[in-house]
Amino acid sequence: MKPGFRILPHTSEMGLELKAPDWASFYRCAAEGLLAVYGARLEGRGRARLSWSFRGGSPEDVLVAWLNELVFLVGTKRFRLSGLEVLQAAPDGLRVRILGERRRRLPLEREIKAATYHGLKVRALRSGLTARLILDV
Repeated sequence: MKPGFRILPHTSEMGLELKAPDWASFYRCAAEGLLAVYGARLEGRGRARLSWSFRGGSPEDVLVAWLNELVFLVGTKRFRLSGLEVLQAAPDGLRVRILGERRRRLPLEREIKAATYHGLKVRALRSGLTARLILDV
C-alpha cells in the first residue's frame, strides 16, 4: 500500500483519510495530512530539534495525541516544520524527532482547533493501515 492521505469534506469541520503500509509511514502521513489542511508542508531548514514520545491504550489514542501536539506546535507556537523523523512506531506508541523553527508570522490557510475521536477508527488490514478522522477547524 502506498502511503497517502486525502482531505475529506465535512460539515463545519474537515476530515482526513489516511492509508499507509506500516506504522511509521502511517503516523508520518497523518502529520503531512494535517499540514496540508493548514496549507503547509515539510520544507526549508530547521534549527530547532524537538523530540516527543507518545503512549496510548490504542492506535486512536496515539494518533489523536500526535496530531494535537502538532496542532499546538503549528497553530499556537507558530513552528514551521522542516523535517520529521519517525524513530519508533507501533499501535500503542510513537517516538518522533521534528526539525523546524518558530516564526513570528506563519501564514496558514486555516486554523485547526483539534483532532477529534469523532468516528475515528484505525484499521489494520493485510494491505496496511487505514483511518478516517475529523479535525475541528
